[in-house]
Amino acid sequence: MYPSGITQEVELQKGTFIQVKGYEHEMEGKSRPGFFRGVATVVTKLFNAVEPTHAYFGQKDIQQALLLRRLVSDVLLSHPLPENLHIVPTHRDASTGLALSSRNAYLTDRERVWAPTLYKALKAGQAEWEASITGASGKDVDVKTVKKAAEEVIERVIKETSQGEGVESVRIKSDYISLNWADSFEPLETIEGQEASRKRLEERGVVISGAMWVGKTRLIDNLVLAGSGWIIR
Repeated sequence: MYPSGITQEVELQKGTFIQVKGYEHEMEGKSRPGFFRGVATVVTKLFNAVEPTHAYFGQKDIQQALLLRRLVSDVLLSHPLPENLHIVPTHRDASTGLALSSRNAYLTDRERVWAPTLYKALKAGQAEWEASITGASGKDVDVKTVKKAAEEVIERVIKETSQGEGVESVRIKSDYISLNWADSFEPLETIEGQEASRKRLEERGVVISGAMWVGKTRLIDNLVLAGSGWIIR
């Protein structure tokens, strides 16, 4: 992908790069600045080389997938067409809900017990979301409580695990919980009345996402709160 080599220092890089402006600085982008510039560049090269009819990306990396869908639309790629860039549902452990990932191999047995915490946190946020928007059409809705509900789950687990001693202790650290519009990645705190109808929410899409450290392993996950019909397809 970089036959001439590449430095990790952006200001020293030379050549052509792809950047999807305004869509890469929220969610994962806050913790990994410059990451999506690399993704956009490498995947554009891949699409040009392979010219796929269809491309499939996992929901677990939903910001990456939505950003790439925007990219192929903006630069008028014909392989794949935007409607043929598919986002497939996250596969989960049947008993715990933990998102399946190659990263899970780095978890110790003790850490694996606590790894589903992020999923549980997002589910708590999802429940608060449903409670917040039910019957809210035409009214402003404060959805900061959605993030708070998720964050509180992780905070409780951090407190519980930090009380262990020796081999029983597990290091849990929250990276972020974020609530965002799926069509723009703009963060959500208050939904103004005209945006609060179910129809409008489905049109724009809403995602709650997060990342946390379990030991030395960084886990990510997300849930689609609105707009799953056009996001996951």
